Amino acid sequence: RGIMNITLKEAARIAQCETAGDENFVLRQLCALDEPKEDGICYLTHLEKPELLQNLKAGCVILPLEAKGKELPFKGNILYAQNPEWAFILLLKYVDSLRVKYTPGIHPTAVVSPSANIGANVSIGAYSVVEDDAVIGENTVIYPQCYIGKNVHIGKNCLIYPQVVIREDCILKDFVILQAGAKIGSDGFGFSFHDGRHQKIPQIGNVIIESDVEIQSNTCIDRAKISSTVIGANTKIDNLVQVGHNVKVGMSSIMCAQVGVAGTTDIGNGVILAGQVGLAGHMKIGDRAQVGAQSGVMNNIPAGQTYFGYPAMPQKEAFRQLAILRKLPEMYKEIKEFKKQLSQTKKLSLFGKIKKLAGK
Repeated sequence: RGIMNITLKEAARIAQCETAGDENFVLRQLCALDEPKEDGICYLTHLEKPELLQNLKAGCVILPLEAKGKELPFKGNILYAQNPEWAFILLLKYVDSLRVKYTPGIHPTAVVSPSANIGANVSIGAYSVVEDDAVIGENTVIYPQCYIGKNVHIGKNCLIYPQVVIREDCILKDFVILQAGAKIGSDGFGFSFHDGRHQKIPQIGNVIIESDVEIQSNTCIDRAKISSTVIGANTKIDNLVQVGHNVKVGMSSIMCAQVGVAGTTDIGNGVILAGQVGLAGHMKIGDRAQVGAQSGVMNNIPAGQTYFGYPAMPQKEAFRQLAILRKLPEMYKEIKEFKKQLSQTKKLSLFGKIKKLAGK
């Protein structure tokens, strides 16, 4: 994990950094700031806590450019980067590229239809099934125990991890990653109550996943009743997310774990839905909107707005309500005291009236 064998100079080239130290120093691994290695490289994003560098026994640390020329407690090798985190990610990408992930070819136990169109350098793992008229683009990897349905089109350089199901007629563009157990194109949850029973509505549409999308483990994207459920380019969807039929998700959106989206909802570009957000159906979420964790969205959200709560509302309003809720025990205590005083006042007043009447 994170093993490499490069000089400081080579690391600076890969990570697009400036060097300060021994350019011939050999770095052998990536490491975390709280688990430093003497031959490893880690990073510090900001300089608000320079004490983190005190007694740091790492071979090299990546620091922000603003650290140049400053007196720091770390005296070892340094790389300066505009964005230290991104520089470290570039090194992660480099290390990842060194790993052999698969061997092109079709495993003997895989079942591949003669009418399937398999591109160059494709890998199909053990016990996977590829149905009639499926198309799989070049350099795509299908790991063991996957199911690729009839007339599915998968682009080039895709990664389909074990136990993924992609049902008939669905389309994946290029550089799509489906993590283990993702289900693409299951029937939308559509029923009509007729003659005293829930009658199934046929779901004859499909799912279209645009390029550079990653969908994490055990997430379900339902096929449309008609037309397509669409996941826009560069969108990232976390584990255990449910996307209903006919949903449209724009480009570069983020949907965190356990989000649930009911059918025919339109989610814009650059939207962020935090964990366990629930969206009712037939709504529109504007571009760059953000929704806080565990919120329940019942109405449209305008572009660029941040919503929170149940039902979800503008964040400032939700926070005001929460502040009031926190004061409820104190307010309740004050109300009880007030009622007690009021009761005593009434009793005294009544006693006074009785004394007056007795005096007469």
